[in-house]
Amino acid sequence: MKKSLIETIQNGREYITEWPVKPELYGLFPECRVIKATQFSLLILPLLAVISFTLQFVWLGEQFIPQALATSLLILSMPIQGYIWLGNRANQTLPLSLLTWYKELETKLAVEGVQVKCAQAKPRYFELACLLNQGYKKLDSVFMRKDAF
Repeated sequence: MKKSLIETIQNGREYITEWPVKPELYGLFPECRVIKATQFSLLILPLLAVISFTLQFVWLGEQFIPQALATSLLILSMPIQGYIWLGNRANQTLPLSLLTWYKELETKLAVEGVQVKCAQAKPRYFELACLLNQGYKKLDSVFMRKDAF
């Protein structure tokens, strides 16, 4: 089922809130780096777009307003690209290598008495994010380091 662009961006925003950004996950998943880059770009790029527009207007004059506006809109669209990537990633099903790891984490949480809220037969990366988030919230951070990796 193909999702619309707006739904993909909304999925990316939900995925950012669900994915735990922890140092031990940086080497395993690109999500941590993309999330940090998207959050950083949300802070910096609006200011950069305004500065870019202003400088082009001041130095080049009125006749370059369309180019200055296009440049500013391109700069403002960069965080949306991060949301789109994250939204697409959240909806991908887990590969077999991660599926076995997902099942191990799910059973480890069940043994510890944690009720898994996002269990599915064919888990996606979003369900992995839910599972990791629950593990970090309900258990201590040692649960990831013992034998999961």
